[in-house]
Amino acid sequence: MKAIFLDIDGVIATPTSVRLNYLLGRRVDNQWYDGVALRYLGRLVDETQATVVLTSTWREDLGHGNPQVEAIMDNLFAQLESAGAPVSDFTPVLPDADRSEEIATWLDRNPCEAYVIFDDLASFEDRPDVCDGHLVLIEDSEGIRFRHYQRALELLR
Repeated sequence: MKAIFLDIDGVIATPTSVRLNYLLGRRVDNQWYDGVALRYLGRLVDETQATVVLTSTWREDLGHGNPQVEAIMDNLFAQLESAGAPVSDFTPVLPDADRSEEIATWLDRNPCEAYVIFDDLASFEDRPDVCDGHLVLIEDSEGIRFRHYQRALELLR
């Protein structure tokens, strides 16, 4: 199995996509995500057959019965699926742990031959061993671009 650990803010929800949604008056539960980032993500999934695992803090609000949160997440899932990168799983939410520990826990349960972490933050203090050589750091102002796609492709092959 191959996995792509995906953050949302700064990775596929970029300042450009947020501004565009605002200017067009799109509701938060019907927002668009960065089209370039989505295309590269879908292409990466297609070429590597990797599964998308959501690591974003957005996953923490799922299952609490909030209709607006559910609508936002449904829209996110639909856009990722439409781009060819459906979410297959989520990292567990672990109290008092950072994202690296959540990824390590997921990897313990789901051994992978290769994986990549798309994130706009480099704060993975709990388990730097999990991230070293796997983190593709994305500048939050741009989202996934060709160089990120290329690096992720190298890591997944």
